[in-house]
Amino acid sequence: MTRRNLIGITLAAALAGATLTAGASADTSVAASASLHGLCGISTPVDDLLGCPEQQQDSSPETTTGSPPPSSGRTPAAAAAPQLQAPAPVVRSSTKPTYVPNILVVRFRSGVTAVAQARLLRQIGAKPRERIPQLGIAVVRVASVTRARAKLEASPLVLHATRDEVLHVMGSAPFPDDAFFSYEWGFRQAGFGNIWRPPTGQRPVIVAVIDTGVDATQPDLAGVVRPQIDLVDGGSSAGDDNGHGTAVAGVIAALANNGVGGAGVCGACSILPIKTMGSDGSGDLATVAAGIVKATDMQARVIDLSLGGPQGLDALAQAIAYANSKGAVVVAAAGNSGLATPYFPASYPGVLSVAGSNQSDRLYSWSEYGPWIAVSAPGCNVAPLLHGGYGQFCGTSSATPLVAGLAGIMIAAHPGATNVRVTSAIEKTARRIGSSVHFGRISAAAALKAVR
Repeated sequence: MTRRNLIGITLAAALAGATLTAGASADTSVAASASLHGLCGISTPVDDLLGCPEQQQDSSPETTTGSPPPSSGRTPAAAAAPQLQAPAPVVRSSTKPTYVPNILVVRFRSGVTAVAQARLLRQIGAKPRERIPQLGIAVVRVASVTRARAKLEASPLVLHATRDEVLHVMGSAPFPDDAFFSYEWGFRQAGFGNIWRPPTGQRPVIVAVIDTGVDATQPDLAGVVRPQIDLVDGGSSAGDDNGHGTAVAGVIAALANNGVGGAGVCGACSILPIKTMGSDGSGDLATVAAGIVKATDMQARVIDLSLGGPQGLDALAQAIAYANSKGAVVVAAAGNSGLATPYFPASYPGVLSVAGSNQSDRLYSWSEYGPWIAVSAPGCNVAPLLHGGYGQFCGTSSATPLVAGLAGIMIAAHPGATNVRVTSAIEKTARRIGSSVHFGRISAAAALKAVR
């Protein structure tokens, strides 16, 4: 029998099984739909027929096992069997840097006083926009970037002056629909079913989500979200005007065993939302750097950066180094351009970089790849939406919070573990998936055991 015939028989049997369940209960219908999605990765013809996401063919598939995710035994009340729609297309990352007009990021030499900094900036007509004193950085607005930059770099007070790069979130916000544990294949594949525990009392581990904000009114995030810091509009305004940050927060810490939606992987994690990205999913590098410093100073043990850009500048690298020096685990999305080109901040030292892999343990075609990336994680996950509802959330932005949540679980179990120990355990226990990433796909139970 040929492989093509065998594939055809397998698909026909699956479709027939789904047809026989028509008119059955909501649970049965959803299970049938999930079983068809489980055929993704068998071959290109099957993927085409089922509408599976594209896959990158540069690594060998592996078979994985794991306990099923937790379930309360309850089903959502609905008049008809809900279906989780296919994910929206993943927007490819740009490989060409863009910059914020008329903005420079100035890093002063060690020991230069605030008074001396202000005097120099006045002399060249630069107007301060914000300061990051922990890094010796001032972000300023100037009339001419070229002239101001030349004057600043000629000063003995200045280490360097750079343009302020525009960064983007690494995935599109999911769209509304219902969702169930049966769709969370990544939860099982990465081994979270073996270590997941319901929260007992407080959530002691603070995970900073530096993103578009978080919608704390989403039912699956009730009581999980700390007061939001808004570095875009100022103050501590609540909310998310894009949806991306809410989805990231849900992958990490959405309530489980409540009979609706999906389950976040870390029941011990609380979310510290720091809004650095606007409603269009973009923001400037200096604001993200300030957000990392703010998260660190607010005692975040884990920092999720589901965002990035193709260049990266010193301010961002210094912010990462600052967070590392204070013991934070920094996790960042590798990018969605489908290339081997390093993305920032994912490629900085001290960052746990994350690619997006599919049900066959191969990278999605939109994911960055290469030995500069530490690990991969399932790249399509169930996530909550703005103002209620659930959808499929795909991109390296979706893979990254799985790793951030895993770091949170490990820290909750071993509060004295350093960021170096946690990161090393995640990397060294990852399951090899060929040469697409340096270490492999995360293995949650093995990582938790290794950090002891």
